[in-house]
Amino acid sequence: VDTKDKFRPVIELLLIRTLVFDNIDNASAAAKTLNYKVKIVTLDGQVINAGGAFTGGSAKRDSGILSRLTEISALKEKGEALNGKIAEHENAILEILSEYKAVLEAQKNAEQEREILITLSRGQFSALDNANAKYEANRNIIEKLTNDYDNLVGKQSMADAEIIRLTGEFNAASDRMEALKEFRSTKSEEMGVLDEKYDELGQRANEIFVQATQVQGEIDGIERLIESIDERLAGLAADRENQEKKIAEIVAKRDSMDEIRSENQSQYKEIERKIELLHDERRQLESGTDEYERVLADIRVKLKERNASRDVCYQAVLRDDNELMRLREKQEKLGAQLLDDYDITYEDAVSLNYPPVTAENREEIAAIQSEARKKLKSIGNYNPADIEEYATVKMRYDELNAQYVDLTSSYDELTGIISRLEEEMKNSFTTAFEAINKNFGITFKELFGGGSAELNLVDPEDVLNTGIEIKAAPPGKIIKNMSLLSGGEQSFVAIALLFAILKVNPTPFCILDEIEAALDEVNVYRFGEYIKKLASGTQFILITHRRGTMEVGNRLYGVTMPQRGISQAIELNVSEIEGKQKELLG
Repeated sequence: VDTKDKFRPVIELLLIRTLVFDNIDNASAAAKTLNYKVKIVTLDGQVINAGGAFTGGSAKRDSGILSRLTEISALKEKGEALNGKIAEHENAILEILSEYKAVLEAQKNAEQEREILITLSRGQFSALDNANAKYEANRNIIEKLTNDYDNLVGKQSMADAEIIRLTGEFNAASDRMEALKEFRSTKSEEMGVLDEKYDELGQRANEIFVQATQVQGEIDGIERLIESIDERLAGLAADRENQEKKIAEIVAKRDSMDEIRSENQSQYKEIERKIELLHDERRQLESGTDEYERVLADIRVKLKERNASRDVCYQAVLRDDNELMRLREKQEKLGAQLLDDYDITYEDAVSLNYPPVTAENREEIAAIQSEARKKLKSIGNYNPADIEEYATVKMRYDELNAQYVDLTSSYDELTGIISRLEEEMKNSFTTAFEAINKNFGITFKELFGGGSAELNLVDPEDVLNTGIEIKAAPPGKIIKNMSLLSGGEQSFVAIALLFAILKVNPTPFCILDEIEAALDEVNVYRFGEYIKKLASGTQFILITHRRGTMEVGNRLYGVTMPQRGISQAIELNVSEIEGKQKELLG
């Protein structure tokens, strides 16, 4: 042993005739070699005294001077380990506390969300009622608009039919006018041809008349020439022969002139005849033109009437077009108002297929509409986006309603299962309680050697939640309260109740930890005997320090610590020892 010089005398005094070994095995071998004549100690505090006595593993052993340093270092290490574990546990506790706070916060948030959802659901139900009222009002308005539209469509159909009829008449009159214009154009062309022919014949007659006038002038000139010749003949007899030749020529020329004149006269007469024919034809044409003018005047009158009728039709068409445009504008305004006020299009309103408004139900529908308007006015302003919100809320409501239906059905099913289980539990508990109460009285008498004991329900009407009152009276005592019994008696009553339960519902094995510690020796003996009685159906494992309990055991197990920190089990088969004893005695 190493130490400071100033402590050397102390070490020599304490360790004189003492050997120190590292472990108990080496120490045991050395002690056996030395015949146990010296004191031997180990570094872990085990002591082998002179004479062979072993000590160690006790508090007294740990207080030795040699073992203190080792104990201190071990305790420091253990302390550090424990400090580490404490820190880990503290961290775990902090984490658990944080998780607990988070759970509390989540629970609080869940409660708040639950309250919010309840409030929202109430608001949604209210919004649903408002939306239903608005839906009914919108449906009435749509019915009225549909009826007005049907009336307008009927009027438009009548106007279209009238327009088609007037258009047909106008087209027929136009065709007749075109035919008359074509006839007039034809006749005008024929009159133009005749006028041109008349003018041509007149011009030709004038030319012939001019030629006849010229010939007549020439004839007159020739006659005057003849007269001058005759005068000259009378005056110039001497020149007669020469002049006769000239006269013969002139006569021949005159004869030719007479023939020409007669031909011109015949041509003139022919031209006059043709002119007369042309005048007759012109008069006929003029008479035909009067008839044409008369017919044309009639046509003009009819055309004027048709034009007037056409103007009337055109005015009617214009009025109908204006009315149609006005109705379409009104329809567009109503559609826009329908979209702005109720967020629904005209096509969507028509697709609802509401019954039309007729003369018979118009007053009734007007009254319904007035009532709906009053309700709308009493409701106050509305939000056009309520329809979309209603669709969203309706979808959410359907989901929640489906969940509610599922939860309700599940709740009803679970409630039914719980009711059946509770009924079965009541029956099972009542049956088991009656059997345990009966066995409790028997077991109590067997253990205590008499007396009485029973179990009573505090609330027999609610057997699943009621308390149980134990009434026990040992022999020769009148006990009104269990607190008046001694500790041993209370433990014995509890043991009696345990055995009663085991009789009703035995188990394969049962572990009992020093339940007889408070009993006296007599009751320990009774306890052991009763254990032996029940051991045929149940294996009992008893942890005890009582001798009487150990005597009834078939096998004993003891636990010792030959080395520090090392436990060792010692087994003793009582049945085997009893058998060997019988063999030895036999």
